[in-house]
Amino acid sequence: MTVLVKEAKTASRSEVQFQDEKNILKLNVRPGKIILYSESGFGGQRRDIWGNITDATLWLLSHTISIRVVRGGWVMYEKPRFHGRKCVLAEGDVEISNPWTTYHKEGEGTESPPFRIGSLKRVVRDYRIPEISLFSEENGEGEKQKFTDSSEDTRNQGQPLKAASIIVHSGLWLVYSKPFFDDDPYVLEPGGYPSLQSWGAKDPSICSMHPIKLGSPVVEKPGEPKALIYERPHFQGCSWEVSRDIYDLKKPENNQDSKMLTAGSLRIMGGCWVGYEKEGFRGHQYLLEEGEYYDWTQWGGYNEELVSLRLIRTDFLDPALVLFEAMDFEDGPSKELNEALPDVELASFGTTTQSIHVLNGVWVAYEGKNFTGEQYVLEKGVYRSCEDWGASNCQISSVQPVLQVREHSLHFVSKIQLFSDPDFLGSHVSFEEDQASLPELFVPRSCRVNGGSWILYDGQHFEGEQHVLSEGEYPTLTSMGCLFTTAICSLKKVPLFFSEPSIFLHGLECFEGKEIELNGEVRSLQAEGFNNHVLSVRVKGGIWVLCEHSDFRGRQWLLERMEITNWLTYSGLQHVGSLYPIRQKRIYFRIKNAELKSFLSVPDDVEDMKAGRVLVSEPSDKSSSVWYYEEGLLKNQVAAYMSLQVIGPAGKGVKVVLWSENRMPRQTWRIDSFGRICSQMFEDKVLDVKGGISYDRDHAILWDASEERPTQIWDIQVL
Repeated sequence: MTVLVKEAKTASRSEVQFQDEKNILKLNVRPGKIILYSESGFGGQRRDIWGNITDATLWLLSHTISIRVVRGGWVMYEKPRFHGRKCVLAEGDVEISNPWTTYHKEGEGTESPPFRIGSLKRVVRDYRIPEISLFSEENGEGEKQKFTDSSEDTRNQGQPLKAASIIVHSGLWLVYSKPFFDDDPYVLEPGGYPSLQSWGAKDPSICSMHPIKLGSPVVEKPGEPKALIYERPHFQGCSWEVSRDIYDLKKPENNQDSKMLTAGSLRIMGGCWVGYEKEGFRGHQYLLEEGEYYDWTQWGGYNEELVSLRLIRTDFLDPALVLFEAMDFEDGPSKELNEALPDVELASFGTTTQSIHVLNGVWVAYEGKNFTGEQYVLEKGVYRSCEDWGASNCQISSVQPVLQVREHSLHFVSKIQLFSDPDFLGSHVSFEEDQASLPELFVPRSCRVNGGSWILYDGQHFEGEQHVLSEGEYPTLTSMGCLFTTAICSLKKVPLFFSEPSIFLHGLECFEGKEIELNGEVRSLQAEGFNNHVLSVRVKGGIWVLCEHSDFRGRQWLLERMEITNWLTYSGLQHVGSLYPIRQKRIYFRIKNAELKSFLSVPDDVEDMKAGRVLVSEPSDKSSSVWYYEEGLLKNQVAAYMSLQVIGPAGKGVKVVLWSENRMPRQTWRIDSFGRICSQMFEDKVLDVKGGISYDRDHAILWDASEERPTQIWDIQVL
């Protein structure tokens, strides 16, 4: 996102005659990063920018440049030393043609000339929710109105909101004198603006406003850990490079020097790390993303020392965790999350959290709201009490995941690396396809799953006991769920699926007796009050792993969509100890109609419409023909907040469109093994193409499932 803004004088603290008296907890500053490409399409010369650039006028740029804002909210200035017109840059990718020509008169030329950047400044540095206060009188007096989110029209009965002074508590705010973000805005950085002149306005009318805020923490190169440690602030003094955990920086063998050293400044060049103020990974914790930390204030420290460093080795994909109010996961309120939450009370959950189960990914929990205060870095696993995550109390007020920066390629690759020794040592082999037998004399002792999920067998040709592994690192055989003596002899990929997880367990054979329906993992059927005596199983959706014992221990069986009339005959057991559905990360694909040889697509500007047309068309490289499956919804890449739906009664031939995913009830889909896209809401109805000779013959419709209509069969082409 880029926004060209009017010139506005940012009031310094000395100029501000009123102060923000709100008490603020410790802020967790985030390192900044911009990648600037001198040409469009992310080509040409590349520059990695970590902090403010006071003069960039010597940089050679073309008519159109590309900018990738990895972290932070930035302002690009027309002139050096942060003067002149401004252009706001939010996190994300953008291509920019000369923004300063906006002020040129018409007729001066149709092509934007090459332009220069005067300077760059990082403005938004912490995770707090943006907040701005408007006052009816100067110097923060009179009636006060507070905003924390975007407002496209602040007018009341046609009358604009008027502000004589402003305090920006957090975030970077774009303030417009017209509704619906029309005209060029004023940009207001954190600070106080005691009068109209302080932000360059002549009219007090404010009709719309929009904040620029930070996203979640990210890691760019998780598999290439590298940190450069300096003895003193601002990258001064002795330095040394590390790529592994450092238990105590003061020990000579860790700092490569005979002196007693600590970290005064850091350059994190790969991976994601946790810093501690005491040796042995103790004391206050600090999440360290890739970037520059020129002194202890930049990582939110309480003193000038950082004594130990730990590398995060858990994968960062598909984050999910559960908060429990009771200790050791006992009965009581709980809340499952898969995205950032600035205030747990917004999810009707109290601030007391006594145990946490991180199902996937890496999370940061904060003592204060809006990601402030003491922070605790949580990797995949169970935390039975607050002592387990390093806290002295049970107050968790906000949480957010650490996300992995994905490459621009949407292609999905399933890959596994096997190592002959524990801890990823010795010889190794890599596979992206099923292997009926491993190389002779090669016995795996550790492995990394870099994509998808895999089944490992202790017999050749996919026979013997199964061991199911999702993405992640497994440094030993026991971490893989194997015995120390297990020899893995063959392996295969877990197939992709497009259905919501659903399984039925029955107390008697042939699906008779007491029935239990489950849609998520159960660590212990018996402990959860279910009868673990099972004699038949029916998998309705997803792919499930059934385990012999509780906590996913013992023998495992991977079950796709199937029916097992006699579980005892199938497995040799009369019970199930625990079970869980395979978590599949987002898969991008194109949907090709097998009969028409054309692809399901939507208009490129569908998010600007109330409803988006869905039709089949010729092959295209555009994102409008790229789809993904998320929690039962079929979604298009160009419309993140819309999904495939039927509007109105589901009669035969009704058109299928893209509509807001918030519409209730949720319309979910599944793709069966024949290639039919089946509606979960409307029984026996599938996705089809209208056909005929009318203008809308290419539109997607809902139709009764029928073998006589070949247009109901679709080919899912995974990217």
